[in-house]
Parts: sequence; structure tokens; C-alpha cells
Amino acid sequence: MKQLPSYITLIESPRALLWMSTPKGDTILRGNASFIGIIGKLTWKIRNICGLFQKGLNEEQKLWQNWKMLIPKLSQKYDIAVSYMNGFPNYYLIDKVQADKKVLWIHNEYQKLNYERNYDHYYYNASNLIITISDTCLNSFVDVFPEFRRKIGVLENITNRSEILLKGNEKTITEFDDTHKLKILSVGRLCEQKGFDLAIMAAEILKQKGISFLWIVLGEGPDRYTLQELIDDKGLNEDFKLIGIRENPYVYINKCDIFIQSSRYEGKSIVLDEAKVFCKPIVVTRYPTVYDNITDGKTGIIVDMHPRAIAKGVADLVRDSSIGERLRKNLYDNTIGNEGEIDRYINVMF
Repeated sequence: MKQLPSYITLIESPRALLWMSTPKGDTILRGNASFIGIIGKLTWKIRNICGLFQKGLNEEQKLWQNWKMLIPKLSQKYDIAVSYMNGFPNYYLIDKVQADKKVLWIHNEYQKLNYERNYDHYYYNASNLIITISDTCLNSFVDVFPEFRRKIGVLENITNRSEILLKGNEKTITEFDDTHKLKILSVGRLCEQKGFDLAIMAAEILKQKGISFLWIVLGEGPDRYTLQELIDDKGLNEDFKLIGIRENPYVYINKCDIFIQSSRYEGKSIVLDEAKVFCKPIVVTRYPTVYDNITDGKTGIIVDMHPRAIAKGVADLVRDSSIGERLRKNLYDNTIGNEGEIDRYINVMF
């Protein structure tokens, strides 16, 4: 938020939208009392108990189906409106925003997201343009919606190399001060997609092997409590830490020894591109789109989606320093930013 120029106008989210996306009992809701919000929570519970939702909808689609009549439309009309993410942002833009041109975004392989096709068809049909972030993601979407092939295109995530490097040296951090331990970092939303349960189980294996490490995860999400319980159960409180969101994640990437991504699926991961900027040895799981980011053995180590495979990838780097040196050299020689691509964003949008 601090990086937004002063000429940008921020519109406060309606309270109903806040209540929709916040779990019952969260302290945020206490300071944002809403009669409509209470109605939404009650109808959500009743419809779930009575099975009143359309068959096949995933949780996100059910939530929107329940809340969309309670969330007000924006009064202002715009020349162009852009959603930044599949799911709620796309639904909100089509149902609640008035604009001459509407652009929807998909940041993952559509087939991995478990959306009900017919429900989403309405929203994609109502858009003027659909954008995704890699050819793999485009093909996944077109396999489900071949009728929209003519209005979907690819714009890769922007990686501003010079700015990322600058921010990586911006300040010091204390979490990685113990220089005697291997410093491992992961970044992502605490949810099933990111596979942090696999990471925690891999950490247990590393500890059993006698490797001394501190594994930090940056991010928040709905699985925090479940993941913390798993950390407690495995006796990893001093080794594996969920430290929440940080305004500047780049300084953590800069200071770590190994970057690990344990995802079950992705679109085209921007955090991997950011780790590559700092020439960090990367261990990443073999989800379908990983090859859009990483060349196995050259710019990272791609492992099976299993705790033992993740742990072996880390242990191999610890055991043989030449592997990490080779990866760092290849990344240094081949990693460049794509900030010049911003012109393509502007051309596509307008």
C-alpha cells in the first residue's frame, strides 16, 4: 500500500465483502459490526446444513452464490475494469462493477482449481478479455472452455530484477541471525495448494538426519492453525517457523541458503523467478507448470511431490556443495528481468 502513487484512489471494501471473506470469530469482525454480515453468515450456515447449493460448486463458488445478493454494486462506471485473480475477484468484477471493458485473470491451471464449469462459464462469457500467465495455463483453460480460445491471451508476471535486488539489500533481519544453521525459506499463502504440510514432514526427516536448520515460511492463510499443530506434533517449533506476512520478502530471499517451493500446483510462480534473481539454490516439487520456471539440474532441483523427495533435495545440496555452486552460476548467467514486458500489459488492456 505504501508503494501506491498519491494519484491512485483506493475504494474501501464493503463490510459485507469483509464478512464474506473473514472466518467467524475473527477479531476483525468485532470492529466492523454489520447486520448484513450477520445475515450472510447465518444463511451460509443454513444453506450448507440443508444442502441448498447447486450441485458441484466448489467452496469459493458456494460462498459467492450465498453472498452476492448482499454485496452492493459500485456506483461509479469505468472505462475498463481488471480483475487480478480467478475466483472472487472475477465474480465481483462481472456482478458488481460497471465498465465498458472487463478483463478477467487466471493465475493457475484452471483444471487444478476444481471450479464447476457451468457456473464459471457465465462469468467468462460476460468478459471482454481473459488473461493467464503461461502457455500451460492457457492450454488448461482452453481444454475446458474451447469456445473462449479467441479471447484469452498470455501475459507473464513481471519480474523487475533491479528493483528486487535493491529491496533485497534494503535492511537487515534478525530471524536468520543464527549463522551456524542452514537457512531455508519458503514463501506462499498458507493453504493446501502450497503444500506446506509436505514441507513440515520433510523438515522432520532433515532433523532425523542430523541436519541443523532454520526453515522460515513467509505468508498467511486459512491453514495456519492446522500447520502449526503439525509443527507442534513433529517437535519442530525451533526449526520450522511460520512468521506471517512481511512487507519486504526480498531481504529474506537474499539471506537464505536454500529456497524451497513445495506446491501441489501453480500457474507460473513469480516467487521462483524472484528467488532466481538472487541466484539461490532452489528445490521445487514436480507440479505440471514447474518447467515454465525451472530447468532441472541447471536452475534448480525438481523433486517428486513427497516429503522424502523434498528432504533428499535439501540433503543433496548440503552433502555436495558443488551442486549449489553450479545452480548459482547458471542462475547468474541466465536470469534477467522482464520489466520491459509492461508495455505488453498496456497494449493488451487498451
